[in-house]
Amino acid sequence: MKRIEAPYRVDRGKAYGFLIFCLVLQIGAVILADLIQQDCGRVAVRDVGYRNYNGIALRAKLFQPPGAEAAHPVPGVVYVHGYQNNRETSDAYSLELARRGFAVLAIDAIGRGNSGLPGDPRRPDFDPTYGGKSSLAFLRNLPHVNAKSVGLMGHSLGGEIVYRLALTDPQVQAVAFSGFGYTLEATREQPKNMLMIIGRYDEFRRRMTGVRHIEKEWLFTPPSRKVFPVSNPQPATTYGDFGAGTARRVFIPPITHIRESHDRQSIAEALNWMRAALGPDPRSWIDPQKQIWPIKETATLLALIAGLAALLPLGALLLHTRFFQPLRGAVPTAYYCTWKSYFKFAALNGFLQWLYLPLIFLLFGLHVYWIKIDRAFPLMMVNGIVWWFFWINLIGFLLIGIWYKRRAAATRLTWLDLGVSFRQRGLALDLPLLGRTLLLAALLFALAYGSEHLLEKLFLVDYRFIFPFASDLTPERAWIALRYF
Repeated sequence: MKRIEAPYRVDRGKAYGFLIFCLVLQIGAVILADLIQQDCGRVAVRDVGYRNYNGIALRAKLFQPPGAEAAHPVPGVVYVHGYQNNRETSDAYSLELARRGFAVLAIDAIGRGNSGLPGDPRRPDFDPTYGGKSSLAFLRNLPHVNAKSVGLMGHSLGGEIVYRLALTDPQVQAVAFSGFGYTLEATREQPKNMLMIIGRYDEFRRRMTGVRHIEKEWLFTPPSRKVFPVSNPQPATTYGDFGAGTARRVFIPPITHIRESHDRQSIAEALNWMRAALGPDPRSWIDPQKQIWPIKETATLLALIAGLAALLPLGALLLHTRFFQPLRGAVPTAYYCTWKSYFKFAALNGFLQWLYLPLIFLLFGLHVYWIKIDRAFPLMMVNGIVWWFFWINLIGFLLIGIWYKRRAAATRLTWLDLGVSFRQRGLALDLPLLGRTLLLAALLFALAYGSEHLLEKLFLVDYRFIFPFASDLTPERAWIALRYF
């Protein structure tokens, strides 16, 4: 087999230009996102921290609308995000509420974002509201908030939290939750002024409501018979009286679970609901269909893309420094994959991805019935991905060994040709080069997280698009990352 080596070359002028472009785009996108979340200076947004009743630290983003002050207090809303999210997931609802005269406290639930860890659920001081109860008290005590006109909102797990809070606190004047269904504990009077939003195609609808077809079944279930004052309630229809706290409504948009926190019509429904229940200043009201949150989400998506793209020119420039130059080497081209082989192996890899479902069920079974792995590895969603990643790579390791044995016998292919070994014969590692490679990776990692952390501290905006996001690297997250590695 003839060996051809292609030299590694980069136009450093273009690399510097692309790096500067990425950094400018990154900073500009974050500034635009911050401008939008402030409604061009009309809404004050600030980072707040306080303690939960059991001493755990809580972090939240406080939106203060125009004209809100102690002499003119405004209605307030606490928003609790869903499972494995953070406070910025709430921005779509929070921003639109604040533009219309509501003070909004969007919290990092305990165990999420930059709030503290929840601790052992078996402890007597464990907080099942994950900071929701203390956040409600914190909002009520703000001088510019009318404590007699406070509501709750949340999505998914956050929806369940605010629903249960509203059930136990008769001072909560309204509750609106999405991706969750009320239970038999609800009545025609409690919780006060309740709006339920759930997607027609919500993946978790059976878990949340016990029914498969929301539109045909939900309003005729035992919980709905307890809640509505009529025998044949209809979706998107309000029943009861806001003044008496008995208003009830179920809204079923044609969306999935993930869309419920970022859906224009759902947000418009919630805005109208809180307006009717909490009575903000009419002068602050804006047409609910005029929403600006998509601009912010687009800007933070650009920041996310630019932040990752900046690693490419930076890595290329570092590889041209004297210290990292030995890593450049040459690109071996002794082997190439044919289209036929590519599609065959891509299909096999696609099949292996479907192992995620049985493997994650096995992992959760081990966790529930054998060993509580979340004490060492607390991110259960990550646990499922890592568990799946480990097994499909173990299978891949065995398969590539079989493939290589056959290929090498026929063509004298070596591990060096595949970029696995540092020498022509056998498997050999070059520890100094591996050390420099790790250092290069650490520098690129530091740039990505350092820029995100700095910009979030300056502008209270993280990199994200709806749910894919990057939060700043706290010491606790760094320690967790090392454990998983």
